[in-house]
Amino acid sequence: MDIVDKLIFILGGLPTTLAISILSFLLGFIIGLPLAFIRTYTSKPFQILVDGYEKVLRGVPEIVIMLLFYFGVGGIPLFRQPFKNAFFTATFALGLRSGAHQSQVFRGAIRGIREEQMVTARSLGLSKLQAIIYVMIPQTFVIATPGLGSEYALLVKDSSYAFILGVVDMMRKADLLRPLDRVFPYFAAAFLYILLTFPLATYLDMWGSRKKKQLGL
Repeated sequence: MDIVDKLIFILGGLPTTLAISILSFLLGFIIGLPLAFIRTYTSKPFQILVDGYEKVLRGVPEIVIMLLFYFGVGGIPLFRQPFKNAFFTATFALGLRSGAHQSQVFRGAIRGIREEQMVTARSLGLSKLQAIIYVMIPQTFVIATPGLGSEYALLVKDSSYAFILGVVDMMRKADLLRPLDRVFPYFAAAFLYILLTFPLATYLDMWGSRKKKQLGL
């Protein structure tokens, strides 16, 4: 098997790597955006709960969360069906962790918006919920874009942990080549992960900075 064949073999795991990365990012988005606004605009008990979620999920390594759900929760008969699926477990675990990170990204973006805008929106007759939806969220997305790009890049890299559970992603494909070549497969995988993360994160960072200047944020 020559270098080209090895590279093509590793690329066979690319769809799985992208699927885990994108789905876990979307799950993190669904979790993180509401939590950020709950942390900012609700009462103290809810803020404490969100803060606890963020601290726990950001403090525990991703691989520990995956193994906990796969071997721990997956061993409970009621939850065996979903969590004995390695792809689902890896995506779910990364999504939970991403939710904690994205919550902080969005909360930082919310703090970057002048408080007067919420006051003005309320004085014009909008409810707090309407002000959040029509005034705060659009600006929050713009400010949060660079951070979200970095979070997606982190998820692409962290998706490589899924091969521990048996998911056939790029990392697993590279590891399967180890008996034939102990060096090239890992260098190739590293290069492919860089290609998947660095250009996108750099572009979104530049786009976000440009947008913020245009909007005067």
